[in-house]
Amino acid sequence: MALLVLSLVACESDDPSENPVAIRDKYLGQWNVTENTGINHPQFYQVNIVAGDADDEIVIEGLYNEVNSKVAALVSGTQLSIPNQNSAGISYVGSGTANADYSQIALSFTANDGSGPDQIEAVLVP
Repeated sequence: MALLVLSLVACESDDPSENPVAIRDKYLGQWNVTENTGINHPQFYQVNIVAGDADDEIVIEGLYNEVNSKVAALVSGTQLSIPNQNSAGISYVGSGTANADYSQIALSFTANDGSGPDQIEAVLVP
């Protein structure tokens, strides 16, 4: 029995590209945002990306240049999705893609503060 358990543990992948925490950690830190579309474009500001509660969750603090916003996103490799949610009185939904070395994120999201949807295309760089 012990040999069976040992062989199962030995078969687990050590590849960090398959580890959700290792992938999530590539997104963490301060990012400079350039909004290329939207009501207030061009707009330049910083966000802080921190770890969420789940292994594949990040939280983008300050998105849409709203200091109090905390927008959760789910990451899977270079893809991220922002499920429909409200933060600081604004509803958010969207998606994004990081480049292969996670040095840039292309983000597409809709923000609505009650005055109507604002479609945003943004680029984030460290």
